[in-house]
Amino acid sequence: MRIFIKNFIPYLIAFIYRAIWYLLFPFIYFYFLFRSIKEPGYEKNFLERLVLYKSQFQNAIWFHAVSLGELRAARPIFYKLLKNNERLLLTTLTLAGRIAAQKEFKDQINKGEVAVFYNPLEFDFLFYKFIRKHNPKFCVILECDLWPVMISSIKRAGVPLVFAQAQYPERGFKRDKSYPFLKGNLIKEFDFILAKSQKHLKRFEFFGGKKISIMGDMRFELDIPKNHLKMADSFKRRFLKNHFTICFASIGKKEDKIIVEVMRRILQNSLRAENLRFFFVFVPRHPNDFKNCDRLFKGTSIRIKKRSELFEDNLNPAKRLALDHTILDFDAIWGDSLGELNFYMSLSDIVFMGDSFNEEGSHNIIEPFALEKPVLVGPSIWGIEYPAMEALEAKILKQVFSKEELIKELWNFGEKFKKNDRDLENLSTKLSSFYKLHSGAAKRFYDMLKNKNLINPDIRPEVKNKIKKKQKM
Repeated sequence: MRIFIKNFIPYLIAFIYRAIWYLLFPFIYFYFLFRSIKEPGYEKNFLERLVLYKSQFQNAIWFHAVSLGELRAARPIFYKLLKNNERLLLTTLTLAGRIAAQKEFKDQINKGEVAVFYNPLEFDFLFYKFIRKHNPKFCVILECDLWPVMISSIKRAGVPLVFAQAQYPERGFKRDKSYPFLKGNLIKEFDFILAKSQKHLKRFEFFGGKKISIMGDMRFELDIPKNHLKMADSFKRRFLKNHFTICFASIGKKEDKIIVEVMRRILQNSLRAENLRFFFVFVPRHPNDFKNCDRLFKGTSIRIKKRSELFEDNLNPAKRLALDHTILDFDAIWGDSLGELNFYMSLSDIVFMGDSFNEEGSHNIIEPFALEKPVLVGPSIWGIEYPAMEALEAKILKQVFSKEELIKELWNFGEKFKKNDRDLENLSTKLSSFYKLHSGAAKRFYDMLKNKNLINPDIRPEVKNKIKKKQKM
C-alpha cells in the first residue's frame, strides 16, 4: 500500500499542476497584457506562446533559455554549431531574451540558419503542436529552467533531451530533497546532464540523474566586444586616470538604496582624504529600472549623469564631453542601456556585483573576471555557487555581509590603488589564471554532442509519428 501511495502521489500532483494551468489561463493572458504596459511586446507576440504562427523551421537543434543571461552565456556553443552547418531553434520566456537573440543572430535569421520564438505555455497540446511543427533533432535546456509539462511532452514525443550548463543551487537542493520523488521525476527524464561543477553533479545524482558529466560554464569563453574595451579605455585615460572607479553592476531592487547610501558615504569620506578621488558607475539589473535614476538619487549630494546623455549609440562621447577638457562635473554614470555591461565594468577598477544584497543569489561574476577586475559580492550568492565557491577559495573574490563592510572594503581597495600596491597586480595575475583554468566548456559540450551522435544525425520521422499516436489517445 505504501509503495502504491508513493507511486500515485507524483501522478496526482501532475494532474493538479496541469489543472491549475487550465484554470489560470485567462489570468495568464492578462498578466502578459499587464507586463506589456511597461514592456511593449509581451502582449504583441503572445500568439507565439500558443504556437499560432505559420513558420515551420524544422530539423534544427532546439535550445531553451529562460532569459537574456542564459542566451548570452550559450553564445560560444551557438556559434560553434553554426560553423558546423547546424541550424538553431531558440526559445525563451522573456522579451529581453527574445529581442537580444533576434539582434545577435539577425544575419543568421535572414539566412534561415536560426529562428527565435517564445516557448509555448505549459500545456501538453501546445508542446505537441510545437514539436510537430518544428521536428527538432534534440532539445537542450540551459541552466535551471525546468518545466514539468515541457519536459514530459518532449520525452513522450521521442525527442532526445539534454540539460546543459546545469546547476542545482544549494538552496533549492535543501528544499527539494525532502520530496525526492517530485524532483527526481524531472531529473530522470534527461538523456544527458552536463553540470557546471562537481557539487551540482552530486545533487543531480541524488535525484537519480543519469549520464551526468561536468562541462563547466561557457561564460568563461564569451567574446568581449572590442569596441566596448576601446571606448572605455579612451574615456578612462581622459577623465578617470586620477580616480578610483567603482562599478556597481546589475543592481537589483531592495538593494539599490543600500548602494546609493554606500556611494554617498564614500564620497563624504573622500572629502577628508588626500589624493584619493572616487567615481562610480551604477548599472541597474532590470531595464524597467533604467528610468529610476532621478527618483533614486533625488535629495542626495551625488551628481549623476545618464549614459544616454553622455554617449552616442556607438559609445563615442556626446558633444558636451567632446570638448577639450578633462574635468568631470559629476560623480557617477547611470547605466541606462542594455548589452553594455562590459563597457561599464571596463571603466572601473573594481566591481561590486548586484542581486547579492537582496537574496537573489547574485548576478554573474565571470564577466568582470574576464576583464581582470577585482570583484565584491554581498551575502547572497546561491545563484552563482559555481564559480563563487572556487573563487573564494582562490582568494580572487571577496564577500561582504553588511553595508559597513562593503564601504570598508571599497575604501581599502581605493587606498591600495592610490599607493600602486603590488597586491592589485598580483590579484590581476590570479584572476587571469583562474579564468583560463575554468575555460573550455563549449568544447566539452560540443564533444559530448558529437560522441553521442546528436550532431548531424539522420532526421527522425518517428517524432511526428509518436506525437500523432499521442494525440489520438
